[in-house]
Amino acid sequence: MFRTFISCIIFFSYLPVYGQYYLSHINVIGVENGNILKDQTIYIQGNTIKYITRRPIKISVAPIYDCSGKYVIPGLWDMHIHDAGDDSSNRYEYIPLFLANGVTGIRDMWGSEEMLKLRNEIKSGKFTGPRMIIGSPIIDGSKPFFSHALSAANEIQGRDYVDSLSKAGYDFIKIYSLVREPVYLAIADECKKMGIPLEGHLPIEIGLEEALDAGQRSFEHNFNINRYLTGKEAELLLWSRHYLDTVHSTKNPEFMVHNEPLGVRAKDFYLPSSVLNEMLKNRVAIVPTLTLAQGRSENSNLMAQRIQGLNYLSLGFVDYWMHQSSAFPTEFEQTFGAAAKFLMDEGVLILAGTDVNNPFCVPGFGLQQELINLQHAGLTNLQALQTATINPARFLYKENELGSVTAGKLADLLILDDNPLLDISNTQKINAVIVNGRYFSKSDLKKMLEAQRKR
Repeated sequence: MFRTFISCIIFFSYLPVYGQYYLSHINVIGVENGNILKDQTIYIQGNTIKYITRRPIKISVAPIYDCSGKYVIPGLWDMHIHDAGDDSSNRYEYIPLFLANGVTGIRDMWGSEEMLKLRNEIKSGKFTGPRMIIGSPIIDGSKPFFSHALSAANEIQGRDYVDSLSKAGYDFIKIYSLVREPVYLAIADECKKMGIPLEGHLPIEIGLEEALDAGQRSFEHNFNINRYLTGKEAELLLWSRHYLDTVHSTKNPEFMVHNEPLGVRAKDFYLPSSVLNEMLKNRVAIVPTLTLAQGRSENSNLMAQRIQGLNYLSLGFVDYWMHQSSAFPTEFEQTFGAAAKFLMDEGVLILAGTDVNNPFCVPGFGLQQELINLQHAGLTNLQALQTATINPARFLYKENELGSVTAGKLADLLILDDNPLLDISNTQKINAVIVNGRYFSKSDLKKMLEAQRKR
């Protein structure tokens, strides 16, 4: 694995460096509103979009890429990936797969010292990779679901974790499902004191309004959101507290399944205006990860036939996925998707995320699948695009530098052969990817994937 990491560094060190160039005759898609500026010229200098104009280029010593008939959107974000830090993780092999699929930013939901180092080396320009937001190792309760998660049995322990992880350089604290209420509130309070965001699962014995009041900013997988939206939260909180008081082992995902109302549609949802306003004011986000729900509920053989990108992963890794039993009902994808559509229409930030490192959540390819899944859930093509572009930028308070194709913003761009507003799968028709100003042609991306296949 370490050799693979080194080879990635060497590979990327020979790719194009910062420079000046033009993208001519390109159609610019405004992901905020769906407007298209046709036949534009984009001038990129270093890692920044310097200007966008309809004026033709007269004479230039800088390269000019003819983009006639092509469309440009911001680079995509996968807002929920994993580096579990164990021997089965292919984290360093993920980089080419993300970039080749136009994913120029990722949010790691189980960070490690190795990922902090990788983030910092990419930031410093040592080599090219997606922008990285790195969450802390998972903080769970006294009976953690994962044996290698951090176990916070009391308030003091919870606060100590927040202090040490904040000082270690993580971008946010990742909370998990089985933290007890007093410990959760202590962790949330310490996050406020340390000035670090609290993000992750909505713990099973915490209500949505309580979590919002505590300052939690993201809720992953839609877990425990539908019980609130359907008015069933009170009864399921009672069940959850009894479960945590009496269960001897939390290794079974029963607590995830029991808390999710099934057979619901958007018409069954209700969100009080006071709660909605609080979510909007604090830029609270839901990350549905429909790709995870799909991969953990459907037949493995069928998934292996449908999902792209498996040929770029090791045979052992794919074989491990093939032998994982279904953990969720197949209805999860539909109910989580219905909630995503309902909340998106209300103005809540919905973020595209895949849960890479879980069965059939393939780096890069999975994000492309998530956009399709969101569209199938009822989001418009524009809304699906927003979940991977402007919404992540707004959630991260980085909309002044990322999230749209605008002069003055960083040059993380995806050039497409066709219009994704007409068909969301057109985000897969990639002509070029620009990462922090560095231009990768279709040929470059093909070589990137070929090198990954031959590793």
